[in-house]
Amino acid sequence: MRAGSLATCSPAPRLEKATLVIPPFRLPQLGQCFIHRETLRIDLTRLAPDRYRIMVVQNFWIEDTNPELDECIAALFLARRRRDGQWEAAENWPVECRSIALLGWLDLTDPEQPRLVPAPSC
Repeated sequence: MRAGSLATCSPAPRLEKATLVIPPFRLPQLGQCFIHRETLRIDLTRLAPDRYRIMVVQNFWIEDTNPELDECIAALFLARRRRDGQWEAAENWPVECRSIALLGWLDLTDPEQPRLVPAPSC
């Protein structure tokens, strides 16, 4: 992922109790526009207590039938903080995608008090 790549989204991602809510967004990047058209809800109770980065990725497994060739379907990847201090990368998993931008950070170290920090442009 390019340094400083932040997604622009309005409204910003938010927490609803133990659910991460990602509203629809459009992200102009790399000469294209990456789009996620529906609200996404992620149940955080199924994740291990840890810190995560919320990443926008281009998912190459999704067939995009949109005739607009400058638009791509965006997906999300929760990158977990590894023991060595580095963040997981979507490209290191067998999901055929590439990291595009950062939506924010999620802190689940205390499952009773999840915290969300949106990226500055969200």
